[in-house]
Amino acid sequence: MADWKPGPRGTNLRPALGAICLQVHVISDSRMRSHAIVPLALFEAIRLLDLPTDDGLGEFHDEFEAKRLGTNRAVAAQIARYAALARGGKRVDPEEVTALLRLLGRRADAGRVYPDAGRPAGRMAAAEASGLLRFLRRALPLGGRAVGAALARRAAADVLGVRVAREGQAVVAAMDDPVAIRATPEGAACAFFGSGTAELLRTFTGFDGALLHVSCRGRGDTECRWRTGPPTEE
Repeated sequence: MADWKPGPRGTNLRPALGAICLQVHVISDSRMRSHAIVPLALFEAIRLLDLPTDDGLGEFHDEFEAKRLGTNRAVAAQIARYAALARGGKRVDPEEVTALLRLLGRRADAGRVYPDAGRPAGRMAAAEASGLLRFLRRALPLGGRAVGAALARRAAADVLGVRVAREGQAVVAAMDDPVAIRATPEGAACAFFGSGTAELLRTFTGFDGALLHVSCRGRGDTECRWRTGPPTEE
């Protein structure tokens, strides 16, 4: 993938963006696990983080606007494109997702971007869930929790490529596709998938706790794995 190269007016983003998604390859095989929601949520998160703040420093913001990935016109175009694909339930080439995750890993605020993108990805994945099952979850007071767990499992697998299961009193999640490690070998991008899965559990099961990344390929473990725990202190 092309690297960013500093120019006289700031960071030249076109080579990196072009390598990611100027050509979107639609994939019909759901086993690829690259739902269009994933790149959509990532792009929307960086656009939100890079928006200028109303702090009275307008001239400063104008000067550095070219350096902000999220304010680049190409990002807006890709958001529109991925949004259209997501509405149709389409999938994209997993290499596009890998390249985008890798690109965001170069940001100084990558530790914030990944979880900030994961939460809306989880909400978008929840919105894709079966309307009938969502109705049954609300209509069945006794069976609603089981239906909610099924909804979370299905959405996590379909959109995020994450397997969710129960082990005793805990919920565990794991990924077969090492896309996060291909993008960020140290495992930083795993935060996106963990955050998205936690959001699905909150949406469908009323989960109120932390989803702990207990093992990671980036740390030398055999798989990336999460486990529910008590809420973390702020």
